[in-house]
Amino acid sequence: MRTPASGLHRGEKSKAPVDSMVFRDATVPWEGPMARGGRLIAVEGSSAAGKTTLVREASEGLGWEPLAEAFDRLDPAPSLEFRSPRELLRLEGTLLAEEALRFEQGKRFSAQGKTVIADTAFFGPLTYTWGLVGLGLAPQSVAQGVMRAARALVQKRSLGLPDLTIYLETSARERSRRARAARARHPSTLFSRHESVGQLERRYYTELLPAVLPRRVRNLRGQTSPESLARRLHEVVDGMRWRPATPRETLVSLRILPLLAEDARRSKVRPNR
Repeated sequence: MRTPASGLHRGEKSKAPVDSMVFRDATVPWEGPMARGGRLIAVEGSSAAGKTTLVREASEGLGWEPLAEAFDRLDPAPSLEFRSPRELLRLEGTLLAEEALRFEQGKRFSAQGKTVIADTAFFGPLTYTWGLVGLGLAPQSVAQGVMRAARALVQKRSLGLPDLTIYLETSARERSRRARAARARHPSTLFSRHESVGQLERRYYTELLPAVLPRRVRNLRGQTSPESLARRLHEVVDGMRWRPATPRETLVSLRILPLLAEDARRSKVRPNR
């Protein structure tokens, strides 16, 4: 997750829940040619779930091409603190631009026949901002601005879905332990916020996205050794039939993002203080 809003408006006469309206129109059939080149895989999960460790193990043990997460590629690294919507929009815009560079690089590598493994998927600025909106920590206007920028990048084929997203499932206790052991990477001043947003991002990757694009997401239990996890990841990847993710699928995955905020409001999720 961190790395880090308008709702989907219903017609006044409709009484259908927002989820059913989105899923009815958005579900994409599994079609198109089988993949002939490499594969673009992303590892997702809450902060301190072990994403970076798995990417490193897959790179060293399996020979896959690694892509660092957007925040780690920026020099100088931006502050993840923000004091105003304008500052948040600037931060997420910076991260989104780097996500586009990562995506383009990953597509070039996969076109060369390489299996690419990315530390986080390419929608981090979007899922995180919608999570902040749902928690009442950011206005919808910021998420709307990031969405407009993302759609423009998708239209230019500079941003998209990975062919497969692996979501690492870990317990809150384990993540907290790992965060305490690596405070430089997981500062305590941000970890609580990341955990709160991560609850909503988890629903996106384990419920919302699989509902419309079931073959683009797989879950892995992250509470095992990096070596065992990499072997399991290799088994999952080898056992799949592959088709490259399409721009149409990317637009569908963008369309359901506002449900993160809707879900937070309905379930009264609040930031951990």
